[in-house]
Amino acid sequence: MAVRRFSVSLLSLALAAFAGAAAAQTWSPDQQEIWRFEEQQWKMAKEKDLTWIDKMVHPNLSYWDVDRPSPQNKASLLRWNRYGNTNATVLEQELFPISVTITGNIAVVQYSYSIARENYKKDRETVTGRYTDLLVKEGGRWLFLAWAGGDDPKK
Repeated sequence: MAVRRFSVSLLSLALAAFAGAAAAQTWSPDQQEIWRFEEQQWKMAKEKDLTWIDKMVHPNLSYWDVDRPSPQNKASLLRWNRYGNTNATVLEQELFPISVTITGNIAVVQYSYSIARENYKKDRETVTGRYTDLLVKEGGRWLFLAWAGGDDPKK
C-alpha cells in the first residue's frame, strides 16, 4: 500500500512539474517571445541587475505588490529594488507559466513562482507567489505597463 501511495505521489509530482512546460510548448511564437521576456526580467532581477527597469518597464508603470499599501510607479520600483538588493539575495527561483493572452499590442501574463532567498542576517526562506503582468508593445518591443501579485501569505 505504501508503494502504491508513493507511485501515485510521484506521478502527481511529475504531472505538475511538466504541466507548465506542456502548456508553453503549445504557445504561438508571440506567446513564447513574451514568456522569454518574463524569464529574462526574473534572471536580471536575481542577478541584481537593475538595468531591467530602464530597459523593460514603461514610463507609465503602475504596479501593486501584495506587500505594498497602494499601487506604485516606476520611480518607486527603482527605489525599492535598490533597497531590496542590499538586504536579500535570491539563491534559486523557478517560474511556472499559467497563461499568456495577447490582443493587439497588449499582453496579459499569469504565472506562479517559487523562490529560495537569504536575507542580510543569512536567514533563508522559500516562498511561493503569483503575478498577473500587463505588457504593452511599443516600438517593436514589449514593456511592463502594470502588474499585481507577490508572495503568498505565510502559513
